[in-house]
Amino acid sequence: MSGSLPLAASIAGMERADLTALLERRWIANPAAVRDPLSLALELLRPDSVARALETLDRSGIRALLALTTESPADPDPEREDAGSSVLALGLAGLAPQPGDDVRSRPEPVPLDEVADQLRLLIDSADARERLERSVPVPSRIEPHDPSSAAWFGAAQTTTQRAAAALRTLALEPVKRNRRGGTSQTGVKTLAEALRTGHEQAERVVEMLRSAGLIHGVVSAAHGDRFAVSPAGIAWLGLPHAERWLALAEALAERISGPLATALRISEGALGAAVSEILPVEFPLLSESRLADARALADAAEDLGFTVDGALTPIASSLLDRDLDLASDPEEPLASIRAALPPIAPGVYVQPDLSVVVPGPLSPDDEAALFGVADIEQLGVASSLRITPSSLARALENGVGIADARALLERLSLTGIPQPLDFLLSDVESKHGSVIVFAGTSRTRVRVADPAVGDAMLVDRALLHLQLQRDPGAIAYVLLSRLRPEHVLAALVDARYAAIAGSDPDAAPAAPSEPVAMAPAPAAAGSEPGGEPAPATGSAARGAHPAVAELVDRVLAGAEQPGSGEWTRRIELAIREKRAIEITAAAGSEVRTFRLLPASLSGGRLRASDQTAGVERTLPVSAITGVEILD
Repeated sequence: MSGSLPLAASIAGMERADLTALLERRWIANPAAVRDPLSLALELLRPDSVARALETLDRSGIRALLALTTESPADPDPEREDAGSSVLALGLAGLAPQPGDDVRSRPEPVPLDEVADQLRLLIDSADARERLERSVPVPSRIEPHDPSSAAWFGAAQTTTQRAAAALRTLALEPVKRNRRGGTSQTGVKTLAEALRTGHEQAERVVEMLRSAGLIHGVVSAAHGDRFAVSPAGIAWLGLPHAERWLALAEALAERISGPLATALRISEGALGAAVSEILPVEFPLLSESRLADARALADAAEDLGFTVDGALTPIASSLLDRDLDLASDPEEPLASIRAALPPIAPGVYVQPDLSVVVPGPLSPDDEAALFGVADIEQLGVASSLRITPSSLARALENGVGIADARALLERLSLTGIPQPLDFLLSDVESKHGSVIVFAGTSRTRVRVADPAVGDAMLVDRALLHLQLQRDPGAIAYVLLSRLRPEHVLAALVDARYAAIAGSDPDAAPAAPSEPVAMAPAPAAAGSEPGGEPAPATGSAARGAHPAVAELVDRVLAGAEQPGSGEWTRRIELAIREKRAIEITAAAGSEVRTFRLLPASLSGGRLRASDQTAGVERTLPVSAITGVEILD
């Protein structure tokens, strides 16, 4: 028997706050289909929604649900009643339908077949059963770390710089998203190379940026679905380092919700132990993917300096406590962060080998300018950059002149401009624009200002794969290649030629074209990219998510409509499932029973076919005194 009616009865009796809490904790695959308690019940009883909700049950909740599905409802058990209320609030149990929607003062929860079936499947898993029988480890007492320790601000500064470098990389070239809403493998590789870090760490940086709203998905006809820098990300790059770290830490704190927040509370602030020891035992039905997400979050917390050796720092603890205390001073954590982070560095050290040592944080403007003319070699408390012909060529393409680059380095360098750097700046300035790569009618064209340089390209072994050929019909020195312009340009830059992308200097100016619009990628209501429910902890304290609030309004409005009582819900369910019903209707003193196949319900009237009499009947809902769905 479907559990739709008992669950719909439970939903219909909920207050707004209870319904909001339910929707924030449950996954709804098709929010657009929800318009009343019955349609919400049908969505909540989908197998994937039930399975996700069961994963979040702790050991006591699982035992309560098992007792509810196996014991007689008449057995008195106060502990079972309390636990039954918790699964009722989560939408994993229902209420026995009452005629006329009369709800008892202390409603008894009833089991739902759909939930019982999914629970049986999950419990039958060997890992889940073994974890359910294991005892929860007792947390060991840990001493809080000194927030001014090098381990804290070193990790904080390193990851904040990586996040800034990732945003600058994405600003130049957005990376592709995969079908689950995450970064594609090619995009992860690109970012990992730009940040000089591993792939897993690059993925964690992207997730930090996404959860903080600093990047978002955009869709364009030319490039498809990609991650790009959001307006909030552009503003974030202009913030001091303390404010940058705080924005990332606040977003990470909001991700610590649900089962992980419970495990963290049991572990008394040891996030590492909460993830590795407590979470799998206290929540034995958690899937491996959810456990892997929790482990990735713990690694991100360690990267960010949110934890040190798996333990929350005092500043991290204050951020988590602030989510629960709206009266707390928002400036208090920021003052602690500013005191812990090192001051702005007075300058940088430019070495004769063209390396640049950055001994500490720079102002946002100087940081952006320096990273715009140099390549990253290592990011940390003391970062290392290198100025190369390709980095200067990139700066020129982005509108930064060599004179501007020289002035910047002269102002920031504590060691002056070494002679090798002076030669490089002069050489790049003199050669800039001497090799232009652009698309021709059928082939890529490379215009070379110095014929001697063009002759060298034709015999350069590093460029043999380009299959360059001289264009005999061109007045200027032009080479041709069958490869795409971006491939040709990349090969020339790698071979240390001062090549830039451009257009044919001899061509007439083209009419300006309309830019391709880039729109934010659509996302499911109440969800995040990747198909996971939006976190409820923290956001619930500041008010429901707009998508959740809209669902609550629709369900409450549907429950208050005339004819939205128990009989109506049963008829609607029978229509959805195309099942016959037995209806009892009263007209004055006459009471009759009909066996019908309902077709539609609108305007307070039921239209159905009476297969016994072979006629179609129309009955007012107000006359119906009983409805039974037939098997």
